[in-house]
Amino acid sequence: MSQERKLWSRIVLVAIGILSLLLVSPCLHEWIYPVPLDGASSRSSNNLKQIGLALHSFYDDKGYLPPAVVYDKDGHPLYSWRILILPYIEESSLYQKFHLDEPWDSQHNLPLSQETPHTYRSHFHTNEDGHTAYQALIGPGTAFERPGLTWADFPDGLGSTIMVAEAGDLVPWAKPIDLVYDPAGPLPRFNTKHYKPLYLLDREVWGRRGFAACFADTSVHFVQNSTKEQLIRAVITRNGGEQVAVSSLE
Repeated sequence: MSQERKLWSRIVLVAIGILSLLLVSPCLHEWIYPVPLDGASSRSSNNLKQIGLALHSFYDDKGYLPPAVVYDKDGHPLYSWRILILPYIEESSLYQKFHLDEPWDSQHNLPLSQETPHTYRSHFHTNEDGHTAYQALIGPGTAFERPGLTWADFPDGLGSTIMVAEAGDLVPWAKPIDLVYDPAGPLPRFNTKHYKPLYLLDREVWGRRGFAACFADTSVHFVQNSTKEQLIRAVITRNGGEQVAVSSLE
């Protein structure tokens, strides 16, 4: 076979290969695809979704987001926003038992806080009785910066701002304590045990570690550990003026 014929044969083979790839590309997602977080990761992500929906339901009823901390008339902290949204996570009975004019650890309220509601269990920790890892972001520019925030206070966009994430440390779920964001300090300590695998023909070929967070539009996104700190800070704040493609976090 002449060199010219060999060259043309190779060109034809390459053309056939490209054509075949174009024809099957609609089916490629069945072979190479990022699968949803499984096990503890998927259960935790589902809980974050339920928390996000509950915050929206609270907003629909009240016209504003719940405060991170409820204070008494003298300015003393009483309890967390997690108590306020109990009716929206199918915990109305528990909510009605709380004395809302007393601290979370008062003689009456403390026994009600000893067991963690199902939606507040992250599934990553072995002993969560009375505790949770789901915490709001509080601090300058965050979704819970101050009481009475509305969606109009999110100029960066609801889909670009984290509301609640899973923290690396457990806290009493009824206690008013959350992830504190300091623009001049280190990032809050997130739970980075989430694992997102990538599959090829039903075989896991790669995986990434990171944390899951619920954004203000109720979407839950995986933020891999290798994400640039600048991007994470951008989605922590609701009014920083940054343009962030959420897909770049994953």
